[in-house]
Amino acid sequence: MEGHVQVNETELQTVIDQVKAIKNGPRVLQLYMDICAHCGVCAEQCHVARTMPESRTNPAARSDHIRQLYKRYGSTWGQVLKAIGAARDITEDEVAVWQRDFYECSGCRRCAKFCPFGIDNSILTRKGRAVVHALGKSPFMMSETQRISDETGNDEGQTYAAFVEACRFLCEEVKDDWDIDVEIPIDRKGADILFIPASADLVSFPETHMGVAVFFKALEIHDGTTWTMASTAFDGANFGLFTGDDPHMARKNQAAYDACIDLGVKKLVIGECGHAYRIAKRMGPTASHFGNPFETTNIFLLADEYLQKGVLKFDKRKVDEIITYHDPCNFARSTNVFEEPRRLLSAMTDNFVEMTPNRTENWCCGGGGGLAVMDGAEKVEMIDGTFLDYRMKVGKMKVDQIMATGANYCAAPCANCKRQLMQLMEHYETGVKIGGVFDILGNAIVLEETKVKAGAKVAS
Repeated sequence: MEGHVQVNETELQTVIDQVKAIKNGPRVLQLYMDICAHCGVCAEQCHVARTMPESRTNPAARSDHIRQLYKRYGSTWGQVLKAIGAARDITEDEVAVWQRDFYECSGCRRCAKFCPFGIDNSILTRKGRAVVHALGKSPFMMSETQRISDETGNDEGQTYAAFVEACRFLCEEVKDDWDIDVEIPIDRKGADILFIPASADLVSFPETHMGVAVFFKALEIHDGTTWTMASTAFDGANFGLFTGDDPHMARKNQAAYDACIDLGVKKLVIGECGHAYRIAKRMGPTASHFGNPFETTNIFLLADEYLQKGVLKFDKRKVDEIITYHDPCNFARSTNVFEEPRRLLSAMTDNFVEMTPNRTENWCCGGGGGLAVMDGAEKVEMIDGTFLDYRMKVGKMKVDQIMATGANYCAAPCANCKRQLMQLMEHYETGVKIGGVFDILGNAIVLEETKVKAGAKVAS
């Protein structure tokens, strides 16, 4: 087998320790080791298995890699087998298979929606990736993104000076495009809100961040709500979720927690990034169940709150596009955020159309689980072509889903989804534009003109 992974005794023990840890981990993960009936429902509901109908792409078959090793090393029966010499060690070929199979899964969690036992194969995928990562075998762009983030505090590798300059530039763009004066404050002590987006929204998808700045302007006009960004935590994206690297995930989120405490804010608001919100709300130091002195929420929930109060007003004549909405997996299936962005879009335009299926049953774009950053020449072991080739293949279902709506704009509130969908639209030559929800909001919102002219500036 080309591309063998050499597994020495130390690395073998690393794998064994990772799998043994399951018996001391979450009870649900232990249950997943025993209750799968191999009924095939998950394969019917998996975009990878449907696009590539092979035995290895069956989510249950992929998860069996973990089950087999757990039974070998982590269970009582496994210890008996080992004692009588009937158990065998993991081979280098098996690790190579893990590299391939666990990075064919995008962690979308659609299987869990339909599994009769509620088995969430994405949890087992993350465990498999954690083993691969512990061996230092994660795909280059995954480990490199983490390295850059640890070094600079953000996945894009932006310096503080570049961050400030990006904010200044976006203020100017808002003025030029929408004739609105906005401020993007940085490190404002005592602000009501600390806003943390994915750093890609500052660099690669600036219109989304521009719309957010206009939204906060509307809140300021209405009730004097103040907001800020933090020089030490301006990126909510967190690849530790994707590689199974819990220490990295905690380090990245700790920066957000520290910034909230240092600035004394009342709310931490995560931007259009589903996995960033999932971690901040439920998994990291900022999680609400930790009893923090600040509330953790999302930009969609906050905007919907003000929409329901009648604060946000829109001119639908400014929106010409026929718009559909893509449900990012980490919003719809992991944090139950799916009605709020729809209410916002429906308030902005009369030309909103739904995909089918949608909400918690929506198909993954094919770039989830961090796969969207992996393309170029990097190969997937035992898969023909590059990661990009693979993503374009498994993403075809999403292309067909979008095209069936007749929309010419797809709102995709997730940096990974945006990147994947932009590449899909170009690859299949659809002509559909991809952007965020707040891209539309910035264009359609109506502000009280007499109160807007405060001067465009960046406070620091």
